[in-house]
Amino acid sequence: MKKQQVGWQFGKGTVRSGFVPIHGFERVVILGCGFRGFFTDNLKGNRMGRRGCKAAKLVGGEGWLVELPDDILSTIISLLPLKEAVRTGILSKRWRSIWTCHSELWFDAASVLGIGDCSASMSGNQPELNSQMQSSKFVEQVDQFMYRRSQGPKINSFSIHFPLGKEFMSHIDQWITCAVTKGVENIDLDLSEYFSFNLKRDDTSSTAFQIYEFPCRLFSVPGGRCTLKHLRLASCHLSALPSSNTLTSLITVDLQRVNISDQQLQDLLSTCSHLERLSLCVCNGLVNLSFSALNLQLKFLSIKNCFRLETIEIHAADLVTFKYGGHLPSFSFKNVPKLAKASLEFFIKSSRTEGVMYALTRFPQDLPQLETLKLLSVLTLKKLQLPENGPTFTNIKQFELTVFPFDDDDDLSWIGYILKAFPLLQKLELNLFSPSFTKQPKEIERFLPECPHRHLSILQINGFYGNRHEVDLLKYLLHNLVALELLVVAPSKKGGEYISWRSQAEHLWCRARLQGAYEWLLAVLPRTVRLEIW
Repeated sequence: MKKQQVGWQFGKGTVRSGFVPIHGFERVVILGCGFRGFFTDNLKGNRMGRRGCKAAKLVGGEGWLVELPDDILSTIISLLPLKEAVRTGILSKRWRSIWTCHSELWFDAASVLGIGDCSASMSGNQPELNSQMQSSKFVEQVDQFMYRRSQGPKINSFSIHFPLGKEFMSHIDQWITCAVTKGVENIDLDLSEYFSFNLKRDDTSSTAFQIYEFPCRLFSVPGGRCTLKHLRLASCHLSALPSSNTLTSLITVDLQRVNISDQQLQDLLSTCSHLERLSLCVCNGLVNLSFSALNLQLKFLSIKNCFRLETIEIHAADLVTFKYGGHLPSFSFKNVPKLAKASLEFFIKSSRTEGVMYALTRFPQDLPQLETLKLLSVLTLKKLQLPENGPTFTNIKQFELTVFPFDDDDDLSWIGYILKAFPLLQKLELNLFSPSFTKQPKEIERFLPECPHRHLSILQINGFYGNRHEVDLLKYLLHNLVALELLVVAPSKKGGEYISWRSQAEHLWCRARLQGAYEWLLAVLPRTVRLEIW
């Protein structure tokens, strides 16, 4: 592999962007306006072949590409990744400022410092780097980049993914101010330390790492209106909340590991009259949440891992989707007529049983209009004391249940309860997490009631290995689902929104185990049911 050191032109001097790998002949491909142009096949003239000579002519002024007006060239370059767009500035004097039209600004360790991805760094392929030195270098380069970019047109998106603390507050504030002044619509500020890759903190430093405080006053535009639509903040404090009607343009807000209090969140929501999506994750300053502003237009609400929460009260007439993960707080749904989709994950040990019981026995009364429910149970369901005649979900059409773990001595009593509790269910998805090594005890006698279901037409089972208790579960369902049309069986595991394999060896082992179950399925499955193996 050959390496070419590239200079970024900022102000009066040249700032080195680090070493950019070049695999054979480097070329920059531009797609736009229905054509493809090659600016260069290699940045070193002595390495150019036939294509390189042709590219050199294009850059040198003999080609039609350089005759295009600046506005068209700017549009084409804006389609490139930011790093490649900046590199076009070395082609000629005319090209030095064209890249400043780029509207999608993404700064991280890889694009600014040339540090590889996290996996490569963690594997020890690169030496450890002093964190403070690299942070200063990162800030210096972004400073100069934003100085040049401030002379360009509108900025659509501004993203920082790098661990920066309070000592760089003035720099971060200036970057955001520049972006807001340029009409930015999307700000993604993630200062999490796990983006440090292999950056080593200097333990001898006398200054402890202090979290950056994000001042919302930066969104005030003198003589204009803020255009920000999407805001994501991670690993920072929230301070200096804006005045009313400052953030009326905001549509989505995503706060992760942000220190914000109940009152601060209320004040923030009161200024976001058009907010439609709100996500809160590990915001441990929140204790008693209330969503009851008269002008609230919230359609999506996600709350995860806010471990100090005690109560959640929701008055949101437009709310459609609600997601919650963590311990069991006190829920109060007062005015949510449009709430159709809910997802609950109770993985905190102290409230696993209570959380699942609440979802299966209280939700039917609290949210009778629900159409879709996802439930993750991080406990064996055989421990649940489900009532014999529990309440029913009168409107749910889709139900996804994750069972972790699904032990081989499970009595399966819960599956009969589900068939009775969801009489209008049309699709059932079961995500099973059987132990890697089941005991395979002697056959267990399971006395399950007859529960014929006349609406469920789609059944999907993920994490199906063909173990005895899994086969017994499937047998029971096939016997009772009289309207079944499609059966999907997948040995891959799915937890929440993700599907993953533990290893390639397990993949092959599961496929081999599933082969026997597949032959059994073909023999017992009615001809009216279509079988799919994923």
